[in-house]
Amino acid sequence: MAKKKKQEDAPQGSPAWMATFSDLMNLLLCFFVLLFSMSSVDEAKAEALIKSLANTFSIFSGGGSSFQEGALISNGANQLSQLDEYFMTMGQTSEGENERNPNDSTNGGDSDDNQDPGADVTPAPSGTPTPTPDPSELKDFAENKEQTGLLYDEVLGMADKYNLGDYLEVGVDAEYYHYIQIEISGAVLFGSGEAELKEDAKPIISRIGDILKQYSGYKIEIIGHTDNVPQTNTKKFKNNRHLSAARALSVADYLIDEKKIDERNIEFTGKGEQEPIASNETEEGRAKNRRVEIRLYNLKNSEN
Repeated sequence: MAKKKKQEDAPQGSPAWMATFSDLMNLLLCFFVLLFSMSSVDEAKAEALIKSLANTFSIFSGGGSSFQEGALISNGANQLSQLDEYFMTMGQTSEGENERNPNDSTNGGDSDDNQDPGADVTPAPSGTPTPTPDPSELKDFAENKEQTGLLYDEVLGMADKYNLGDYLEVGVDAEYYHYIQIEISGAVLFGSGEAELKEDAKPIISRIGDILKQYSGYKIEIIGHTDNVPQTNTKKFKNNRHLSAARALSVADYLIDEKKIDERNIEFTGKGEQEPIASNETEEGRAKNRRVEIRLYNLKNSEN
């Protein structure tokens, strides 16, 4: 009878392939640690990205809510554009340093060893509190922006309807949203050194008047501007300020006399050469500076 072969015992320890695999994992770990150690984050770009995302997507549509001492959020992104600065300065004193926790070990000693467990904790002085947006100011700003935005869309639409696009530009008071502005080139309206409307300019002002008549009771401000070429005493006007004021008055008179707009709603002034929008060093720049601006205020800012 054949002898049964003795079964061999399994080798001691882990299989040989596991040692190779472990070495591979260690090498990969070292590789990624080295990559991380050599990488750098552009803090300015990261902060700009965070602000952009916060201002773009953080829009509340479920009514007003408040945080901390009551900075209200109820009108979408208009208010949220100011919140990134608020969050960046929360918890800072007037010198800009972060307030310290009185229980923090960095304030001297360990909290468990040096503090009586039964003693009251006195908070550190808070300094000047971080200012929060005034809810009433935020509400006024939102109302102005809404009214002026609608006004801009309406006037721009009527300007296209009356084929005025080649003669004027329509803009918005982008700082406070109190008014829209209709800007007309002075060369279109007046001759050189003159304040009397050209005959071919009157139809343009007439169509602008038709637009303004749609807003009875709204405040209208007419502002004349010139370039920096001086007026001499031998001419009709003493200086550019007088000329610009006379041009603004000519436009106002036409709107009042011909278009029957209530003169109580119209104001006019001349700025002369004091508020250029282009360089006076070139003829093209001087032509841009010779202009008349008609500001139509929204209803909120037309109330006396």
